[in-house]
Amino acid sequence: MSRPAFLRSVALLLAAGAIAACHASPAASAGPALCNDDVASTFAAPGSLAGTSGGQVLSCAHDGMLAASDVDRIARTAGYTGDTLTSGAAIVRLLYRTERGNDPPTAGFSSAVVLLPDMPRAAALPVVVVAHGTVGEAPPCALSREPPTGNDSYLAELGYPLVGAGYAIILPDYAGYAGFGASGNPPSGYHDAADEGKSVLDAARALRAVNPALFNHDTVLVGHSQGGHAVLSALTMHDTYGSGGDLAGVVAYAPSWFSMASFGALLALPNDYPLSTQYDTVAATVWYHYSHAELLDGPGSGPLLFAAAKRDAIQAFFEQSCDETALIPLGTTVADLFDPSFVQAVSVSAALELGCSEGRCSTWIARYAADRPHITGDAAKVPVLVVYGTEDEWIPADRETCGFDRLTGDQANATICVVAGEDHDGVVGARSQYVSAWIASKTLGGASPGACGPGREVLVDDAGAPVSCAVPPPND
Repeated sequence: MSRPAFLRSVALLLAAGAIAACHASPAASAGPALCNDDVASTFAAPGSLAGTSGGQVLSCAHDGMLAASDVDRIARTAGYTGDTLTSGAAIVRLLYRTERGNDPPTAGFSSAVVLLPDMPRAAALPVVVVAHGTVGEAPPCALSREPPTGNDSYLAELGYPLVGAGYAIILPDYAGYAGFGASGNPPSGYHDAADEGKSVLDAARALRAVNPALFNHDTVLVGHSQGGHAVLSALTMHDTYGSGGDLAGVVAYAPSWFSMASFGALLALPNDYPLSTQYDTVAATVWYHYSHAELLDGPGSGPLLFAAAKRDAIQAFFEQSCDETALIPLGTTVADLFDPSFVQAVSVSAALELGCSEGRCSTWIARYAADRPHITGDAAKVPVLVVYGTEDEWIPADRETCGFDRLTGDQANATICVVAGEDHDGVVGARSQYVSAWIASKTLGGASPGACGPGREVLVDDAGAPVSCAVPPPND
């Protein structure tokens, strides 16, 4: 038998073993049980979490296979431009235990999709967690609800190029999507560093628990946009929270690593954010503030941040819609949506750091700061690859540069790769093959893939001067 055929046979046995062994009952202590749950159970509240620990698999369901040709085809329809992908994938859906980002933290759970290669890149693989970008906060928006064969999805864009290259990966929804609305289960904290970061790190534990024999000791985190924020947040807490392995690298495509005070500062300039054209940015500030209030202040707190006449509509948008344009009929500018007293309390302080005259302002200024934590200690030594496209239409270069400056100020071990001509989503497909090789170089003894592209110096304004960080808000 040839080596490739032998590896494929071994891989199929390992994948089958993983599927058979990926469900551990919360009450069990003698090891895993069969992965024979219904798919619906992986998106439902699990009941009591007593006796469970971070990353423990609570429910597990096998959801089919994809041939390598299908993985390659679907990835290309989502923008992948690299060499032919040679591995098929077993699709598994999980529910796993995590911890929420509230204070004090409470037990939570997250749904996820696992992709297991039938042609693994090595005998023992790194654990790879893939964190998705903005999808909306409502249950139907969750990545794990996406059909495996859909081409307009984060599964296709982020997941298939990696599993097709032979990696086993887990794509978490983040806590709050599964069991949406259940008692003690607040919505997912949009750009909440602790809430997202813990979901990412416990996803690594959950994937390792699927079948420990599949994996070496390394963990790699890959994220796009909001997911870039999630993996960088996870990096900042890895020293204390951990992932069940050694963090070998972080990849952040177009990460939203600018100041989170931006979500409050835009309320100071409402005419710059008309709903008719800036609905995506307005949706982001709605999701940010509503979700944080629900997570940190308690159930029912989210709607209270919004204008009384708009609260029912905003709540329906948050709980049911994945479409930012649904906000357009609700007003003319972003200020029309929020309660005027909230706008007055936080907007100018968020934009200009002029201090606070009331407690609500201080609370939100502190939250903005906490959601872009500094990278310190051993985390600053972890290799970080940041990939950004010059035509990014969602995070302009002057805003992305704020994140570059923060990484430099923290002395993070970061490499900036700028890809000419690629937009916010296109940059993923344009560099997925490079990222696969980069991960191999950090975890499997692979050769360095060389330069990803030029650095931030190629980002210049119309006058040819280097792009600088946009203010307000201050980039502290």
